[in-house]
Amino acid sequence: MSKTASQSTYKASVDYHSSHIARLQDPEYAAVYLDVHLEDHEPSDIETNLLKLALGNVAEALVPEQLTAYSATLEAIMQKQGTEAIYGLADWLKGLGLKLTVTVDAAEARSKDLDQDLEELEIAA
Repeated sequence: MSKTASQSTYKASVDYHSSHIARLQDPEYAAVYLDVHLEDHEPSDIETNLLKLALGNVAEALVPEQLTAYSATLEAIMQKQGTEAIYGLADWLKGLGLKLTVTVDAAEARSKDLDQDLEELEIAA
């Protein structure tokens, strides 16, 4: 009797969510994961939901014993506007051992450097 595809000898795959949460237990990995979700996105309902999911995954990984409280606080923060939302998120992340930061946009900086180089070439010509 031959085996069907569902009866193959392949090992069952590792549950994606469990392995994802395990990786997010590394705070440096969690920070990069959130940075990717925050970078280069225009606000929309879909992206807001993805951001909430990403933040929730990080909370699940870093503070599993306090997940219910962190989830409720995150939900309240996501309803806020402006500076209340920004400072609320910063405090929420601090509770996870993470920090909300601002950095120079590398692509923007390179563009300005190229513009300045062009201006210098035009002046020299």
